[in-house]
Amino acid sequence: MGGGAQARERVLFLGDSMSMGAFGAVMDREMRQQGLEVYTQVAGGASPYYWLSDYESLPCSIGYWAKTPERELRLGYVRAVPKIDQMLDLYQPDLVVVQTGVNLYATLRSKRRPKAENAAEIKLLIDRMCEVIAAHGARSFWVLPPHSHEERFARELQQELGQIMRQSIEAHQGSYFDSLAHTKFTGAYPATDGIHYGSEDAADWAKMTIKCLQASVQPAGPLVASAVPVVEKQPAAVRSAEVFSLPPAGSASPGTGGNSKATPAKVIEGAPVEAVPEVLLKLKLVEKSEIPRLTDVSYANALGTYEYEVVKDVLGNYPAQRIRVANGVVFHRKLTHIARQEPGDDIELRLVPLANYPSLQQWQIFDDLRPNYEMPLYTPKLN
Repeated sequence: MGGGAQARERVLFLGDSMSMGAFGAVMDREMRQQGLEVYTQVAGGASPYYWLSDYESLPCSIGYWAKTPERELRLGYVRAVPKIDQMLDLYQPDLVVVQTGVNLYATLRSKRRPKAENAAEIKLLIDRMCEVIAAHGARSFWVLPPHSHEERFARELQQELGQIMRQSIEAHQGSYFDSLAHTKFTGAYPATDGIHYGSEDAADWAKMTIKCLQASVQPAGPLVASAVPVVEKQPAAVRSAEVFSLPPAGSASPGTGGNSKATPAKVIEGAPVEAVPEVLLKLKLVEKSEIPRLTDVSYANALGTYEYEVVKDVLGNYPAQRIRVANGVVFHRKLTHIARQEPGDDIELRLVPLANYPSLQQWQIFDDLRPNYEMPLYTPKLN
């Protein structure tokens, strides 16, 4: 992976839950052993929606891993996944390695808008990531999703997502490893989730990825981007803990008190909604995420995202006409009563931000609603 001046290239490595285990560990280790200065930031469940500043900061409740040349930190929960432009400013990498895509299947197969709009949404996300990376003078190398069990995601869906991502990356002179063409999910389904590889298969996937990545690191390699802005690099005197001191998701704006009892003005549709510590609302269900068969639920407990119309704001402190709620829809592998709620049904709920409960990090979440990251996610308050 190159000697001489290229041996100290800085690499920002972003990943989702696929990188929490053997795949990410091998990628991180191999890049460091080759003399690269690596800054790893992996968040379970992450996707461009989490990393782009175009969208509200989001918590990560299924594992977070940060590693720099100086230190390493693993957490079960963080209040806000760092944004890519902030990480680019902090670390000033020459190359950004992005492992992503599995969490975009829900967007691609959403039934809440035309199929062409789903594809356009994914293209927009990859385009924006490429643009932000290039604007900071870095090259991009993408690790596309590996093969998933075809009873979990149909082969045609996997191929479609890969094609969308490749076309967008190529249009921005990026590089990629087409994992789907070189991997095969061998685990049973639904005994496994059909997505996450065992340690041996994940390590093999990482080793194949590293071989492809070598060409992107070497200046003479065929995968090097042909044109990126020239930006003078500064010393990266950054500690990994700094990424966790970013403003938390749904935090109040400067100068606003968390205990203010003033009734907030209602915000217009589509504008960011500021999280409120606790609300009591009478609601009418508008739409809810599809809950798969219990045999397709990988965890004993699961949350489902519901969107409600606010019929009455009992405490007078919620600033919008709609709210999204992560309801417990599966508990001990059985459907709960709220899982059977249908659009048009009324309910009264006392709610708090989902970020208040790190213990829910062990729960699976179903969310195939139209993406709306301006709206913080709530959950029923526990007694």
